[in-house]
Amino acid sequence: MNIKNIIKLIKAYFYENWQNDVFYNFVIVMALSLFTMLTSPFTKGTIFLVAFVLIIYYPCRVFSNLHRPSSRIHYLMIPATNSEKVVTGMLLANVYYVVGIFLSTLIGLVLGCVILDIVKPGVIDISIYELIKNTFPLSNALYIIIIYSSIAVMFFAAIYFKKSPFWKLMLTGFIVTLVFGVIMAGTEWLNVVSAVPAEIRNGNYYKVEHYITTSKDWFPYVACCATIVYFYAMSFLRMRETEA
Repeated sequence: MNIKNIIKLIKAYFYENWQNDVFYNFVIVMALSLFTMLTSPFTKGTIFLVAFVLIIYYPCRVFSNLHRPSSRIHYLMIPATNSEKVVTGMLLANVYYVVGIFLSTLIGLVLGCVILDIVKPGVIDISIYELIKNTFPLSNALYIIIIYSSIAVMFFAAIYFKKSPFWKLMLTGFIVTLVFGVIMAGTEWLNVVSAVPAEIRNGNYYKVEHYITTSKDWFPYVACCATIVYFYAMSFLRMRETEA
């Protein structure tokens, strides 16, 4: 793996796409943050949702050349290995775009605070740090690792699916969630019926909590880390197959 090739790929990406990133992503997020701050400064769930969707959608744009037959051959003929292309995409998706979205949101929130303080002094009685903390759950490591595991899943989907990877992944995720939900609900019901006494089953359902084992606190972190490693490893393999 050649670091110089990775730097050249990053430079080529910025040369071709910086205007789209600035005007159609970062400015939109900043404007949305500013608008939400001015209209409803204490309800910022919309900002986080929009930022999350844009962040996980971004890998589709990084590998958009693979989704169009006209540009597919040109992208694969770029003098760089598949590993260098994947690493470049990982840096763009996990560092550049996440930081860009965060800074865009921060600028919008700060501008909103300044304007509100000028128009209606005293309406904002919390610090900017608390405002950002309430907008982005940065203090909760689980939320952050979920975001990065979602990026990893979409990263693989962007390489694996030839057309409309975002919607195909959403459909696949819905079907998988539905199937596993039915299986888990059926399994839990069978366990309750077989293991819990009838007098408890016929009473308050919450009494069966003593009989149902809950997941350990560390399990979500392990699952997310395993997801990240697995899907990036699969991305390397899939890109190799694509070049072949």
